[in-house]
Amino acid sequence: MLWGRVGRFGAFQARRILMRACMLLCLSLIAIALYLWGAWEVRGHLEEIGGLTILGGVWLLAARSAFAWLGLSVHDDALERNNRAAFIAICGGILGITFIFTGGNLGEGPTYWNNVFSAAVGTAGLFALWLVMEMGAHVSASISVERDLASGLRMGAFLTSVGLMFGRALAGDWHSMTGTIHDFFRDGWPALVLLGSAIYIEHRIRPSILCPFPNWGVCGLIPSICYLVFALLWIWHLGAWEGMPR
Repeated sequence: MLWGRVGRFGAFQARRILMRACMLLCLSLIAIALYLWGAWEVRGHLEEIGGLTILGGVWLLAARSAFAWLGLSVHDDALERNNRAAFIAICGGILGITFIFTGGNLGEGPTYWNNVFSAAVGTAGLFALWLVMEMGAHVSASISVERDLASGLRMGAFLTSVGLMFGRALAGDWHSMTGTIHDFFRDGWPALVLLGSAIYIEHRIRPSILCPFPNWGVCGLIPSICYLVFALLWIWHLGAWEGMPR
């Protein structure tokens, strides 16, 4: 019994390390993006990059804690219960928030509060789509209760893809709050198409009495790749954002 407890504790610690590695990767992405494409007073200035990266870390922690409101808890599901599906979905959500925060900090603007506003708009948008996804497909039950790996893969890819599209929609020079919201809807509306498609797919291939354990490759990996390709193609279609350094 003692060795079993030691083994479970070691596995829990390993999952904590992996979650921290995910967070570290996301912070690295924020810092690299700021170094390459941030505003002129940020690019190449380590103090400004460090300050915004720390703000990004706080932003990610706050958003991550809110995941539990939509049925996925970092501590309970991903760490304590060793739910791989939840772990993957949560990491996808963290990546999505990372891309949104990063996009909101790319471009010229008078103050850092403009960056905060842009990131807040995108973060609220991601949570809004996640809420609709949950109401329309009850995906958290498939992940946290059924522990379906395919559902976790799809949800993680969906959140990452939405983050990619919203982050690109927020990138660019600041003009006004109204302009930021206008650009967000103008360049981020395909996320609604992805949402509708994802809800339809969830109803078709989520765990059921006839198929309680869907194949993770066919039902999880393939749709996930499609979500990500859709997002990347839209970003490619939009091209460079206003004020993007050459």
